[in-house]
Amino acid sequence: MSFEDLPADWPARPLGDPVIGADVVDLVVNDTDRRQGGLGFLLCRPEGSLAQPVMLTDVGHDPAGALTAMARVVVDLPATSGFVLAIARARGGVDDADRALHEHALQVCREHALVLWGTYLVTLAGVRHLPVAAQLRPRSGVA
Repeated sequence: MSFEDLPADWPARPLGDPVIGADVVDLVVNDTDRRQGGLGFLLCRPEGSLAQPVMLTDVGHDPAGALTAMARVVVDLPATSGFVLAIARARGGVDDADRALHEHALQVCREHALVLWGTYLVTLAGVRHLPVAAQLRPRSGVA
């Protein structure tokens, strides 16, 4: 699927759904961002819908540090419960560095009481979801 498949009501849908999440990531992380590489943060409202995308393209050799710094900012934003993480680069598959960054994102979100609605690798070839264990999946607070 791709952003061209998004339903008309996608802005109201939670990004914790990996199909919707992947399509929205595909929409907001453009080809230039993918070529340059970096981290995308799709800031989410409490119910998980997109509030604002933010792209950091100058993360250097410390993407974990950039992620931690961004989480410290997000925690103070009003009506923002967490984010979707998009790891952008031109090509390649999910590797150990991506998995480590994903694990770091889970830890940082737990420490800051944020919801990690999803993590995706975004390349020029497409979008790949990095799944988490069932007990770590985001909850919207709805019973």
